[in-house]
Amino acid sequence: MKIYITFTGVHQVPTEDVQVHFTERSFDLLVKNLNGKSYSMIVNNLLKPISVEGSSKKVKTDTVFIVCRKKTENTRWDYLTQVEKECKEKEKPSYDTETDPSEGLMNVLKKIYEDGDDDMKRTINKAWVESREKQAKGEPEF
Repeated sequence: MKIYITFTGVHQVPTEDVQVHFTERSFDLLVKNLNGKSYSMIVNNLLKPISVEGSSKKVKTDTVFIVCRKKTENTRWDYLTQVEKECKEKEKPSYDTETDPSEGLMNVLKKIYEDGDDDMKRTINKAWVESREKQAKGEPEF
């Protein structure tokens, strides 16, 4: 897994002032004395374990390049951390195969409406009103 972190001028900092500490489920980047300031980035609870010995960092022009070697090769990481995975999966609508399919669609539309801006809400309301008017007239919806 490769991670690129941009720091303007980091290539001018002495090599010993750019440090990365790896553990099996985290890494900690520390950049000292970059334009008179120190910067730290800690990533805990990685999605899967990494090889501490196989992981490394390289300093390129304005970028710190971190390579986290996967402990188990040929595995896919859809997310960087376990927390990110849980958050993204909560956002996905659930599809229950035993309930009415139109109920699932309504739940998705409700979520879109709740999360949408004012223009989105107006658009959904307009479509709903037009659909009801067509039903009242007996016109087919499609």
